[in-house]
Amino acid sequence: MSDLIRTISISCLLFLSFFCFQVGIFLWSGHRLKQNGRRTLIFVELFTGFMLLFDALAYIFRGNTSLLGWYMVRLSNLFVYICNFSISFFFCFYVCEFIKQSRLSLWLIFRPKTSIKNGIPVQLYIVFFLCLAGIFLIIISQFTNLFYYFDENNFYHRNTLFPMGVGLGLLPGLITLTVLLQNRKKMPVNVFVSLLLYFALPLVGVFLILVSYGFSWINISLGLGALHLFYSSIKLMELEFYSGERAQTIVSPVYKTEPVSIENKKRVRRNHFWQALSISLGGVLVVLLIVSVKGISMPEKTLTIEKPYTENDSSKAVCVTFARNAEKHWIDEGDPDRTGAQFDGVIFNNMSSTIITDWHFSINVPAGCSIDPGPWNGSFTLSQGFLNVNKPHAEDAENIHGEDFYTITPLKTLGFGCIMYTPHNYQPLEEKITFTYSSILKPLTNRVFNIFLALIFIVFVISTTITLLEGKLIKVEEENQKLENTVKERTKELEAEKNRSENLLLNILPKEIAKELTEHPERTIAKEYPNVTVLFTDIVGFTKISGEMTAEEVVTMLNKMFTMFDERAQREGIEKIKTIGDAYMAAAGLTEEEYNDGALRMMRFAKGLLEDVETFNETSNIKLLIRLGVNSGPVVAGVIGKTKFIYDIWGDTVNVASRMESTGHPMRIHVTETTKDQTISRYQYSANTEIDVKGKGMMKTFFL
Repeated sequence: MSDLIRTISISCLLFLSFFCFQVGIFLWSGHRLKQNGRRTLIFVELFTGFMLLFDALAYIFRGNTSLLGWYMVRLSNLFVYICNFSISFFFCFYVCEFIKQSRLSLWLIFRPKTSIKNGIPVQLYIVFFLCLAGIFLIIISQFTNLFYYFDENNFYHRNTLFPMGVGLGLLPGLITLTVLLQNRKKMPVNVFVSLLLYFALPLVGVFLILVSYGFSWINISLGLGALHLFYSSIKLMELEFYSGERAQTIVSPVYKTEPVSIENKKRVRRNHFWQALSISLGGVLVVLLIVSVKGISMPEKTLTIEKPYTENDSSKAVCVTFARNAEKHWIDEGDPDRTGAQFDGVIFNNMSSTIITDWHFSINVPAGCSIDPGPWNGSFTLSQGFLNVNKPHAEDAENIHGEDFYTITPLKTLGFGCIMYTPHNYQPLEEKITFTYSSILKPLTNRVFNIFLALIFIVFVISTTITLLEGKLIKVEEENQKLENTVKERTKELEAEKNRSENLLLNILPKEIAKELTEHPERTIAKEYPNVTVLFTDIVGFTKISGEMTAEEVVTMLNKMFTMFDERAQREGIEKIKTIGDAYMAAAGLTEEEYNDGALRMMRFAKGLLEDVETFNETSNIKLLIRLGVNSGPVVAGVIGKTKFIYDIWGDTVNVASRMESTGHPMRIHVTETTKDQTISRYQYSANTEIDVKGKGMMKTFFL
């Protein structure tokens, strides 16, 4: 990694870490944690902040061989992985809270059976155990170099099973994706897209780190995803998840649940299983294919050969021979005690799936040796009694064939050699050889891996096919269910509309009249009733009062008071006839029976109207007074008109009742002798007075 990339990576990590901590503290402030509806998002933000901070520290101290650097690099990398798995779990938990539309207790993790019955997705527990397994393996890796290791210069390196660690870290995200997709209908579109985008960013980072190693792709994408999650939560009005009595409820729409058959529920559960398996295997396949193309970097290995080989031993993974050429040797003219010779070495790569990318060879040599300079296949040096040979690199002068020439592909060999002057008795076949090499495993060239990959692919194809077929069947079943539900809903709507129409008709007409009009819409509705009690009331001085008020105030006042009258009429069994301006007209005893209790009910109603006016005056700035007139006798009732029809009553009884009201006194009930005679057993009246009624002459009247 260049210093520029390292500086950019550290800067990005620290910048994002600062903002994640700031967001977490902001969300935490103002509430105790256990009462805070944003609790899970707080955990996501804070764990992301710690992960980014530890990753930055790992970059800062990498290559630092001091005691502090040794501990910081190891602890930082450990906590980066732990925070990664913690974020995966809390993000899945966050998704489940949106699905359930409530703040879930973390203790439900320890009650899986009950929680799953209550609708918690089973994938949450799978993610939880995968994250626990990942954390456990990462801790084990600190002592076994399972996923990564550190060299003597305190640099981090991937180890053989690093792709397994990537896959283990990827699976929780893939499983969370299945939860999100399976429950997308339970969320608003903007919530679903927001959560999906948070998942997508780290997934892109996983693929980038497999393709291009050296930059902290995953962690930076997680940091960006966490900030996106916070800003989208503000947009979704989620900052007040819970408040007061609604402390257990997420502010989110309530969705209507459709009735589902038991068979379809089973099919949906099966489909969810195959869907989760398909997506998880798809992610694993992509990782394996990328790893197959890029190869797996193997840790550096050192072979110590006590007894050198004279020829290749195919039972060994790597075999190295080094010997003096029997035909090409001579006496050193400058030093008769030395022999000049060509020394030939061969590296045999007997591994079927591994490429040796770098190597270093050393062998004991006696004092007094020298090497003839030349463009040999290797960088040859003598140091402290050893002949050291290094693989040529791009910048080396000895690299006469290009760097790729000196890599050793599977089941191939590479020769190297030089001219060296040694004492006469030196025999390299009697000396110890040390051979150190680095390699890359190419899984696609391994038969076992190919079988494993093929099996995964077959299961992936099967699970995807089943998912699509089951999904189609579920969709057909849902459409059928929707059609049935639509028919039921339309039937209910028609029934409700019918009831509304009937209720509306009953608000306009008496029950018997409404029934007759419904059954015989063309018939003229008119009836005579022998003994009906009619009441009139109006407001004293209404013209003057209304002249001092706005139209809206007048209507509001009348509506408030007449609503009280209507409610009382309904309670007392009184038939409201109509209102004309400030006048209110009602009747009782609309029956063909001559002897009825209509007069008694009407007097009770009239007294109640006086109470209603007093109640109205208690809360109104305008104090009202009303006059009431009551009369009993025969009437004619009927329905007039075909559009905007009205139920009305006619006759002398009605006219006299109106005259009782107009000649009455404020807040008094003025009745005729006929009404008094029918109610004298229950009510006491004043002495009679006489009034002149048009068409009737002088009449005796009474006040209650």
